[in-house]
Amino acid sequence: MLEFNNLKKNSKNSTTNNTVFLMKKIILLILVILVLIGGYMGYPYYKAYTVSNIKSNIESYQPRRIEIKDGLKIGELGAILEKEGIIANGADFEFLAQFKDYDQIVFPGTTLNINKSNWKTTNDILNTIVFEANNYNDITYLEYNNVRSIPEAIGKMTKNIELDSADLATYLLNPATFESLGFDEVSYATFFIPVKMEVYKDITKEELLEKLKTYYKEFWNADRKAKAKTLGYSQSEISILASIVYEEQKVKFDEQSKIAGLYLNRLNKNWKLQADPTVKFGIGDPTIKRLLYKHLEFDSPYNTYLYEGLPPGPISFPEPQTIDAVLNYEKHDYMFMCAKPEYSGYHNFSKTLNQHTVFAKEYQKWLNNEGIK
Repeated sequence: MLEFNNLKKNSKNSTTNNTVFLMKKIILLILVILVLIGGYMGYPYYKAYTVSNIKSNIESYQPRRIEIKDGLKIGELGAILEKEGIIANGADFEFLAQFKDYDQIVFPGTTLNINKSNWKTTNDILNTIVFEANNYNDITYLEYNNVRSIPEAIGKMTKNIELDSADLATYLLNPATFESLGFDEVSYATFFIPVKMEVYKDITKEELLEKLKTYYKEFWNADRKAKAKTLGYSQSEISILASIVYEEQKVKFDEQSKIAGLYLNRLNKNWKLQADPTVKFGIGDPTIKRLLYKHLEFDSPYNTYLYEGLPPGPISFPEPQTIDAVLNYEKHDYMFMCAKPEYSGYHNFSKTLNQHTVFAKEYQKWLNNEGIK
């Protein structure tokens, strides 16, 4: 009986030991699982810390312009920075951007500013770029090319900014505004030289006018002023002539200086310019494809078939390169020109009326064959 009781006691102790051992294994397994989960959860933080402090190669980098395409996400910059040799691993940069929820921030098309003093580590580079990107997202482009009037230009100016077009028109077209700039109602249009400029979306009308004034002054530098003076024309008169050249040739810019030379030849000999675009402008219909005699007889101060010299104001806003084409006109003896009987966009130039008549008949015949009326 004693022996049986001992066996029963030993069996009970063995069961207890097994239970304790099993519990220890379960606890150990739970601890291992928790460690693994903690490691899994904590690894991104560890990696982010490690990547953040990786030194860049900015000290040995030779700065140059890095163009950023429109819509590029910050996370995608890693590959560009690696290619440039600024960082060693673009994937690390992309990981850090994702970790900090910066990867979806986008750039407009712009140039990336290289900042050696603030680009010491991967984290420095990312933070600096994010700061710039936030500023870029408040910036837009303002441009107003291929327009014929100030109201039309204002419509294009306000396309991407918060200014109301009617409010801006009221301000810019106020006589007090253009008189303060030294223009009258007619010459004022020559103040607006088409340009693409960066502006803040919430720019005020006063700030916008200041930017336009700055660009005008920068464009009409000492060199351009000297060339205009040599030609014997004011800055506004040069722009008026350039507007005619631009409307005659806005496709093949390489021909503009030759056209400018022809018109200057006519002006110097007191000939009428006889420029077709001025007639269309006077009539108020730039879409006319073929001028007829009734059009040439339309009485308007802009009709250079009726009146000598330059018209009172520009017939469009010429591009800066067209104004330069006038200032740097081609010297030659041509007095006439006529569009070539083809779709090349170029002109035939003549020194004599006889030769011009031949070219004009060829062109008229071509218009008839093409059914252009």
